[in-house]
Amino acid sequence: MNGTALPVNGPVHVRQARLLASRSARDAGLPERTVERVTLAVSELVSNLLKYATDGLLVVVPRPDGLDVIATDQGPGIEDVPGSLRDGYSTVGTLGVGLGGVRRMADAFDIYSRPGEGTTVLARWTGPAPTHLGVEVGAAVFTALGETECGDSWVAAHDDGVTTVALSDGLGHGPEAAVASAAVAAHVRANPSAPPAELIAAMDADPTARRGATVAVAQFHPDRSTLLFSAVGNSSVRLFSGDGGHEALVSTPGIVGRRQRSGRRAMPVSRPWSRHSRLVLHTDGISQRWDAEEIAALFSHDPATAAGWLLGRYGRNRDDACALVVAGGEVA
Repeated sequence: MNGTALPVNGPVHVRQARLLASRSARDAGLPERTVERVTLAVSELVSNLLKYATDGLLVVVPRPDGLDVIATDQGPGIEDVPGSLRDGYSTVGTLGVGLGGVRRMADAFDIYSRPGEGTTVLARWTGPAPTHLGVEVGAAVFTALGETECGDSWVAAHDDGVTTVALSDGLGHGPEAAVASAAVAAHVRANPSAPPAELIAAMDADPTARRGATVAVAQFHPDRSTLLFSAVGNSSVRLFSGDGGHEALVSTPGIVGRRQRSGRRAMPVSRPWSRHSRLVLHTDGISQRWDAEEIAALFSHDPATAAGWLLGRYGRNRDDACALVVAGGEVA
């Protein structure tokens, strides 16, 4: 799966955002009445970014069962979050529905704000048949300015009681980088219950990804309360145990694709996983200089909100970027 982000810094972006939102909602298979709600909510979110925010970003991410829209910024933040959801909070010049109206129009809504640092708002719409992955997955994606396709991508697939999530960063930018990431996703969708190291070996031998990619694969086994992990390249991956502890999961150096790793094998890692666990993954388009305590404060929120906060606050804005956050979900 993928997504796209629109930097918001001028009135012209209201129309661009509406077009992006309506097209994405239709592509996600949402009914026309829902498409109208998505478009109206996005208009309000972008208007708020223009009025109040600094470095505003609208992120639209397809999900297996619908669509996520994330508005994130580095603005002044909101002192009174509950108050901001009351009708009438939106000031003159917007459509007047305010964040409370966005919350009513969405199937799911979340907001996280830190005064002096910024705000991230999530609005989600789901189709008639929700997909259950066994874990909760949230993503936020940014395409490098000037490019029409993003080389960073993610995928989540479920089969035989096992959920596999992969993050990929096709080398460089543009269509060939996107092809490399698409090849990664295709292997996960084709065989989601295969061990992560086996999946990476298959990706490595795939001749279609000519440019190669960095890849991180995480696999969740509810029956064993276990996370299996393998990665190649420079993705940043950090596991939070839920009891205050966290650790970085190390990748094998190299590139996946056309055996560019010169025989190096991705070393598998096994860790306990529970409903309190969180896994944070992102490509090098997002700075690693975020604080573990700061991101842990987000874990009471939806994983997509956390991913949007990471992208909005730490994205480099000159490179493709993808943030992925996985929460314990239904895992015991």
